[in-house]
Amino acid sequence: MGAQIISAAIYFSLRQQGRSVYADFSYFDKAVHLATAGQTGEVSHWDWQLNPFGLRKETFEILPDYSRRKVKLIEDGPQKMLQGLRALQQPEVRTRFAITLGTEDILPPPPPTFFEGYLCVHVRRGDYVNVASHLVSDAEFFHLAGKFAGLVKRIVIVSDSPTADAFQERIAKGYEQAFFLDNVDAFTAHRIMRNARILVCSNSQFSLIAALLNPQALVVLPKQWFGGKDRAIEAPIHEACGFQILDSL
Repeated sequence: MGAQIISAAIYFSLRQQGRSVYADFSYFDKAVHLATAGQTGEVSHWDWQLNPFGLRKETFEILPDYSRRKVKLIEDGPQKMLQGLRALQQPEVRTRFAITLGTEDILPPPPPTFFEGYLCVHVRRGDYVNVASHLVSDAEFFHLAGKFAGLVKRIVIVSDSPTADAFQERIAKGYEQAFFLDNVDAFTAHRIMRNARILVCSNSQFSLIAALLNPQALVVLPKQWFGGKDRAIEAPIHEACGFQILDSL
């Protein structure tokens, strides 16, 4: 969903500029496939995920039988990331991905003595471990959750795979309520992240887009997103950040 939102945002932004721009849906020619975590190199192949925003494939204009010699194809990489982040800063583009629903149907209401806001931690694991050049460690999530334990009483952990009992016990320390959601669909996960008061992201586009589209949250982003040559993609992400968090020595 994160990658699809980035591409769609660029499409709408360029259209607003009066540019001739089209969508390439060749990715969806392949069958949907959910990869098994632990199978090195195996990745999931996702279906179209923007329908909950009222955006269907028919929303976008395509250019049949185009040739790469006749069009400029926006490839994945630092330039596309930068273009997508800038597009999502435009109010006219952001409204395309508005979420009007809260989380009342997912999370129980907080007790009267609780501050209504909650900390959401997005832990990216699942098939991502097969291909990721860098993973945010469990220890880093524990450390950050501990920092905010005195500010909010509820913590919600959203993950694409089940979390171990030891992980749950450690990250929930200091919170009066903890919720672990590893079986919700992408839109529901996005809704939870975008309604959070504090959002701790993983190094994924899904996290990044939820953070950009959550204007109320205090957002904590990883300093490192990739390993090796892929680290060039981090530059546009760091450019979108202002303050940094000073960690204890």
